[in-house]
Amino acid sequence: MPGVPSGEVLVLVNPAAGGGHVARVWPGLRAALRRHFPDAEEHWTTRPGEATDIARQAAARGVRRLLAVGGDGTLHAVVNGLAGSSVAVAPLPLGTGNDFARAAGLWRPIPELLAALADGAPRPVDLGSVHGRYFLNVAGVGFDARVAEIVNAMAQKPRGTLPYLLTAVRTAWTYLPPVLTLAFDDGPPAGPARQLLVAVANSPGYGGGMRICPPARIDDGVFHVLTVGDLRRWAILRLLPRVFSGRHLADPRIAARPAVRLTIEGPSEVAVHADGEVVGGLPARFAVHPGHLLLWAPRASAPSARGAD
Repeated sequence: MPGVPSGEVLVLVNPAAGGGHVARVWPGLRAALRRHFPDAEEHWTTRPGEATDIARQAAARGVRRLLAVGGDGTLHAVVNGLAGSSVAVAPLPLGTGNDFARAAGLWRPIPELLAALADGAPRPVDLGSVHGRYFLNVAGVGFDARVAEIVNAMAQKPRGTLPYLLTAVRTAWTYLPPVLTLAFDDGPPAGPARQLLVAVANSPGYGGGMRICPPARIDDGVFHVLTVGDLRRWAILRLLPRVFSGRHLADPRIAARPAVRLTIEGPSEVAVHADGEVVGGLPARFAVHPGHLLLWAPRASAPSARGAD
């Protein structure tokens, strides 16, 4: 990489990502890494939360580039150790969802991506925050947070989108949308009203291709907040398939708008998630942090205001 000695590159591998997929395939991809970054330091995580600690330590000791081998969960942990630092990060997407890699134009075979990164450059992108946690893709309240809460409590975290969809179908049958009050930016509160969910989007999608808020971009300096009204049972099930194409936005019970801050109040037992990780309950205050992360991206694929569809 021009101007960056390969010894200043840290490769952080989460072997548990993708239900163990990373542990199985990464050894076979290591030759591609060494071809472009022969002296890169490699570290495998052994416990939850370790990626955040390693990333924070890497920033403190002068690492300039970090490759996060895993999925969106791995990248979420890494970013919470790097946010606001001078370390540029790139995902090597081998996890379950990989939605941020899609949004950033980095969804390509790993050997091809490594070759492109060898001539890459850092570019600032936005982060969101809630309850002291940064997020890259989508945070929110309500139905999807409840689904994430159930899935994350499973003894063995499932691989792929199907288990999430099956959990969503089961949850839809008994879920009662909570009464929420929303306050955008410096405006007056809206509500109270029952809302199935509120999605605070920094990028278009989550859940391995669910395009919950297609207008969202990772470098436009704002959130795109999607609110879904009081939907129950069959209405939820009819809506779910449309989320993969973005056609759900045509439903009159759904609204989307930009914002830089959002406060949500409601019952304290209502879960709040950030990138699919439950981080607390209500009330919750969301904020956007423009350019708060350096993304290491191929020059031809650096994200723009248009993002990646």
